Amino acid sequence: MDRREELALLPLTAPEAIGLLTSVPETRRTESWWLVLRDGMPIAGNAGGGVALLTALPGMRMIGRLLKTLRLSPVVDALDNLLAHQRGRLSRFVPDGTAPRRYP
Repeated sequence: MDRREELALLPLTAPEAIGLLTSVPETRRTESWWLVLRDGMPIAGNAGGGVALLTALPGMRMIGRLLKTLRLSPVVDALDNLLAHQRGRLSRFVPDGTAPRRYP
C-alpha cells in the first residue's frame, strides 16, 4: 500500500516517536495509535486517524476522501475501537516477530 514509503511505522516508545508526539500529553500517548502528518500535527487513531491514514495512502486516497466528505470518521473510529478490543483474538492471524520499522 505504501510503495513510495511515505509512512513510517514506529513503536510509541521509540525516541523518534516520542519526538513526534511532544505536543501530546504523555498520559494520552498510549490511548491509541497515532498518525503524525507532514506538518507535525498528531491525530489519534480513535479520533479521526483512520480516515486521515486512508487519505494519506495513495491506493486508498479516494476512499479516505469519500469517508471524510460523508463525515463517516466516527464510524471508522468505532470500527477501530471494536477491532482494538478484539486484539487478543486477532493476534493469531499476525505472525510472531518484530514489526517492520522504518523512519525516513
